[in-house]
Amino acid sequence: METVGSAFRRHPELEPTGKLSLLGKACCSAERMDAYLRRRNPRAPGIAGMYLSAGERYGVRGDVAFCQMMYETRGWTIEISGPTWWPRSLAQWSGEDSIEAHMQILYSLATELPLSQTSAAAQLPLERLDRSGWLGKVLCWEDLNSKWSAAGHYRYGQDIVAIWRNMLERRGREAAMRDQAQEQNDPKLVTVKIGSAGRGDGASVSHEQLGWLRSQRLLPVPAPHPDQKVTWGELAIVLHRWENRSAADTIGKNKESLS
Repeated sequence: METVGSAFRRHPELEPTGKLSLLGKACCSAERMDAYLRRRNPRAPGIAGMYLSAGERYGVRGDVAFCQMMYETRGWTIEISGPTWWPRSLAQWSGEDSIEAHMQILYSLATELPLSQTSAAAQLPLERLDRSGWLGKVLCWEDLNSKWSAAGHYRYGQDIVAIWRNMLERRGREAAMRDQAQEQNDPKLVTVKIGSAGRGDGASVSHEQLGWLRSQRLLPVPAPHPDQKVTWGELAIVLHRWENRSAADTIGKNKESLS
């Protein structure tokens, strides 16, 4: 018997708990990461490449660690930040040795496998974390709550993941806005996309389906990119709009039949 959950795609990056694991591959490019930070602070340095390289060496999601740095420094505006057991200056957050230590700490929190070599910058914080009993016990970013963050801060990991999701989806939103603007200026673009659907063009099929949702007035403004992932909350909004639209159309048709 098909369950409700099987009708929807499972997010490839999430654990069965719905959390995002500390370990895993990055999903963002260095160019997008740096651009995302510089939209908030043009004076921020271009260090995303170092986060991705260090993250790949230790199997840590370097793009999410970059978002953690953004969160801690409030978009590169706070000179001293970080947990009480490992305070960092902006210079340290951007230093190659410190970035590697950041990855070693995240790796050690997520797994009990030993490091082949511990950097000098990670030695003291790892000793403190070992005494706390947290090493190997923090599998997901959301599990950093009240550990990396101050006690009682129960949204720390969720806030970091929210920044990461926003960074992932920004390109999709910007592309959708460009497509929508082009379609408004040249309606032939819509016809070309839909007309090529029969030739096995997956992108055109997606645009055709999105065009149908737009014609039913079910899409938000600006319309999302066809490949953008949909949350349960967004799905609920679409279904709610469909229910209201159907009721209005039914009333309209009833009035027409009575007249």
